[in-house]
Amino acid sequence: MDGSTANLLRRFLQRAPDALTDEELLTLLLHAGTGAEEPQALAARLIGQFGSLGAALSASPEELASVEGMDASRALLLRLVTELHRRYYLSRPFSGARLTGTTDFGNFLLPFFYGAREELVYLLALDAAGRLLTCTCLSEGSVNSANVPMRKLMRAALSANASGVVLAHNHPAGIALPSHEDVELTRRLQQALDVVDILLLDHLVIADDDFVSLRDSGYLR
Repeated sequence: MDGSTANLLRRFLQRAPDALTDEELLTLLLHAGTGAEEPQALAARLIGQFGSLGAALSASPEELASVEGMDASRALLLRLVTELHRRYYLSRPFSGARLTGTTDFGNFLLPFFYGAREELVYLLALDAAGRLLTCTCLSEGSVNSANVPMRKLMRAALSANASGVVLAHNHPAGIALPSHEDVELTRRLQQALDVVDILLLDHLVIADDDFVSLRDSGYLR
């Protein structure tokens, strides 16, 4: 470990992570995980090429391989960080959490889509007081109004004895704007839930760290 990296480590241990920049934290990660030579230069190249720490950590193996100094073990390390981060959030105890509006729904659901490269559909089931009963992944793969598993969705809502539900799906390669298919799916779902006296509280469209509420956008009664 050279002097500059050793100094970063001392600062990290003595003054907590907030004392270091994104590039400095990435330098420590590359050194600690792979023993990379000149980790500071590699960290600077990663931030420079991808524009931010988040973009570097979510880059594909092919994109990482284009950075001078990257090899398979270092690329694997960066991919592991994002997956461990996602699983840390997913492993949090959530039974009984109270979610009362769009912001609560979005903040709770965002980690479930963190780093996802395919389309996912999640359903939150809530009781009458907004307490979370279940959080269920309904589908992985292509999402549209024709292939969202409506029967599975209804079964999940009914088995949880939910008073209300929140649907969420992501646009991995797009932006968080509802498509025509998203709006049609929302209306079909609301009609189906009305029959069994369950409220569709919201449908969120998620992309990266952003989300859009179809209720707030005026598509739900």
